[in-house]
Amino acid sequence: MADSNRGRPRDDRDIYSSSNGQKRSRRPPHGSAGRTNSTGGNSRPPRSVQSAAGRQRSSRAGRAPVQEEEIDRYNYVNRDIYSSSRKSRKSGGGDGLPPKKKKRKAKKILIAILCIAAAVVIGVVTFVAVLLSRINHKPVDTSSYVEQPADAPAWDVISDNAITNILLLGVDRSEDGTAQRTDTMMLVSINSKTKNLNMVSFLRDLYVDIPTAGKNKINAAYTIGSQEEVTGAGLTMQTIENNFRINIDHYVEIDFENFIALIDAMGGIDLEMTREEVDYMSGWYYGEYGEPISLQVGMNHLDGKGALTFARIRKLDSDFGRTGRQRQVMIAIFDKFKTLNPAQMTAVFYDYAQYITTDLSSTEILSLAMQANTLLGYPVQTSYVPKPGLYTEINYNLVPDLPAVCADLRTFLYGDDSQNTQTVTQ
Repeated sequence: MADSNRGRPRDDRDIYSSSNGQKRSRRPPHGSAGRTNSTGGNSRPPRSVQSAAGRQRSSRAGRAPVQEEEIDRYNYVNRDIYSSSRKSRKSGGGDGLPPKKKKRKAKKILIAILCIAAAVVIGVVTFVAVLLSRINHKPVDTSSYVEQPADAPAWDVISDNAITNILLLGVDRSEDGTAQRTDTMMLVSINSKTKNLNMVSFLRDLYVDIPTAGKNKINAAYTIGSQEEVTGAGLTMQTIENNFRINIDHYVEIDFENFIALIDAMGGIDLEMTREEVDYMSGWYYGEYGEPISLQVGMNHLDGKGALTFARIRKLDSDFGRTGRQRQVMIAIFDKFKTLNPAQMTAVFYDYAQYITTDLSSTEILSLAMQANTLLGYPVQTSYVPKPGLYTEINYNLVPDLPAVCADLRTFLYGDDSQNTQTVTQ
């Protein structure tokens, strides 16, 4: 008798059967009862996995096409489970299997990293905002005080976008806290073209024309300006611009008591001293409990009080010597900052920021802070106004030869080709 199963597709489940007897004893799936082979024997296997080729052969044999049946979930075999492909195992093993745990773990780690980064950024921004809020921001408007003194050269005020001029003012205040005068007027010029830091001291006995006040010593400009809307710093800035024809971009002001606090916060500074300076300091420099402090010719480590005493020595020689010692102190401060790590610099700035008054904006301060390591690496050049031979002394006042002084100052700050420049450099 011909085999009635000929042409019928084989059911793949037979491959995995452990015995022929199991195949013969398997019951037909639900809904297929009564369908037997031509001999009345074993039930027909399900046709859910019948191939296209099998259906074609069945049609050629005269049988009607068989409709696809639902998959028997109890007898269905997922061959991907038995696949030896590494790619299959990595991708989760086929349909119906859970996603990889590694992917979920990596996603959690990424989210954690992003959260930590966001927290750090928020913390840094908040801390910077707190630091900047401690600075006394005081802008100035000097537009109504722009004048050109009769004895000043007929030059425009020179400026250069690559050069930033910041006027440092050391203020000596009276016991009631009101401003009296500026004992220190020092211009710090940052030249990004030549990569130099240039320092220029203006002697306080310079006799110049002060806007709204006429001829007077230059350090009187601060006292006069403090009584007007322009402020002491504003009038001092404009007095220097008017007479010496150089642009002053910003100012930074500090009183001497806070200057002591700054040096102490840094841990003191090292200064080289002469025999005359050591002898003079020995009569003025005492310890916390009144004990004399031993000094020697050469290098000495001074705290804030000692550094201020050194910077204010005048009777030993003259104001020329005093301004030279002030520049020496500033260079020592820069050198000490170079030895501090970022955390120490931040701590000093945090403690000292509340004693600073400036017209620098928060953005400008941040810009300078970010360049601190670079700027502190610039070589420092120093000068002073007026130079010998460029002034006349009248009643202890130094009357400058303004055209000669302006030419010398421009050369020092802007280069040899700027002496007679009459236009603003961009």
